This record gives sequence, C-alpha cells and structure tokens, in this order.
Amino acid sequence: MDTTSTRIASQGRITEVANEWFLGSEAPAPLPTLVVFPHAGAGAAAYWRLAQSQSDLARTLIVRLPGRESRAGEQRFTDIRPLIRALAPALRPRLGDNFVFYGHSMGALIAFETARLFSLAYAMPPRHLVVSGMEAPQDTSTVHARHLLGDAELWQLVGDMGGVPPEIVSDMSMRQMLLPTIRADFQVTDTYSFRAMPLLTCPISAYAGESDPELPPSAMAGWGANTTGTFEHTILPGDHFFNLGGKSGFTEVLRALLTE
Repeated sequence: MDTTSTRIASQGRITEVANEWFLGSEAPAPLPTLVVFPHAGAGAAAYWRLAQSQSDLARTLIVRLPGRESRAGEQRFTDIRPLIRALAPALRPRLGDNFVFYGHSMGALIAFETARLFSLAYAMPPRHLVVSGMEAPQDTSTVHARHLLGDAELWQLVGDMGGVPPEIVSDMSMRQMLLPTIRADFQVTDTYSFRAMPLLTCPISAYAGESDPELPPSAMAGWGANTTGTFEHTILPGDHFFNLGGKSGFTEVLRALLTE
C-alpha cells in the first residue's frame, strides 16, 4: 500500500514527498532523478542534507529501508536479493528516463544490484552509478562475520568507524534501539555473494576516503570491471563517512556528475 504524503515547505523551498520507501523532493520534470542508498544502520534522514545540496539539479529520492525511522516496526531485510525485489516495484514508477544511483558502503552494493536489475529486467539503465566506501562487488570479503559479534563488540566497531556520534556511543538505550538494524544491515553485506551477469553499460564513479579505517582506497579500484562504460576512481579527504562531511568536496563532485 502506498502511504505517500506530501507537504509544501515554506519560503519557496522544494516540495518534500515522503512514503514508506523514500524521503525525497520534487523538482521540474527535465531534471534527473538522484536515488540515494544509505549506509548500514542509517535512515533516510542521514542523507537529507546531502540530497538538499543537489536539489537545484535533481529530484532526490533517499531510500528508507524497513527497520528504521517511520518503518521501525517492520521486518528488517538480511539478504540483498529479497531487498532488491521488494524495492524495485516501488522505485520503478518514480524514476523517469533520466536517473542516477548513488550508494555509500552497504548502499553501494544495493545501488549496484538495483542498477543491474533495472538494466536487465526493465531495460532501464541508470545514467550513472556513483558508489563510495565499499569494495568492488566481486571483491567483497567472504570472511566478514560482523553480524555475529556480541552487542558490545558490534557497538564498539560501529563507534570506531565513526558511524555513531560519541555522545550516542555511551547511551545504552540508543544502543538497544539501533543495534538490531545495524546487525541486520551488516548481515546483508557480510553474506553478499557476487553473481556474474552481463556488464552494466553506464559510467561508474567510485569514491574513497583517504583515511578510511574500514576500507583501503585501493579496494574500490575493481568497480570498473562491472561496466562497459567509463570508470573513474577518486580518493577524497576524510574517513569512512567522508561523503557526509563538508570538507571532503564530495558534495561538489556529485553536483558536477549531475550536470554532465
């Protein structure tokens, strides 16, 4: 059931459209659609500022997965392929014929698999696939078992990655609330298995943080093997969450891609 609701922001700001799968914005029809796939444990709101920075160039749709924000009471996905099959019917009618996918960390894998599904099943390839903070799909580790860690270990890991602010790391009630979603999301990536399929045809741009403690920047070089289009691998200042900081230049990079 589509639970779409719409509200008009004040002082000429964009129209915000929220539904069970997306947090997004309306924009004039000629503009492309930018679909944002957040990292593990994140809700759509974590990417609202980044999406707003592109709102004059694109209509934005930030994916909101079950288990967070307004969907906190829903069953979480632990496998990427059922997730994609559930997301695709909600996403397809909202895309138009000019769209860009961007995903960070777990979101990069989801964006990639969604791009493959849309390219092969619907003949709707994205104009561009932008990924950050995740090794190439064919190179994903088969030894990760982060979702099997104890609560204290898993929470410490997330804190060390910088995914949770220090003031929240010490809050046990927040730990209890957030850990089930983080654990489920890590299971999505820990158990991901790459399947050989026809290559994408769209350009792929891969971005890494130069001081990412989770992923060496060189680990993203393999993304180019997944397309017959052009490939760009860029290292930017920052840690694993360089994409959400204002100093890395990622906001400007994304704007440049949208205006190609």
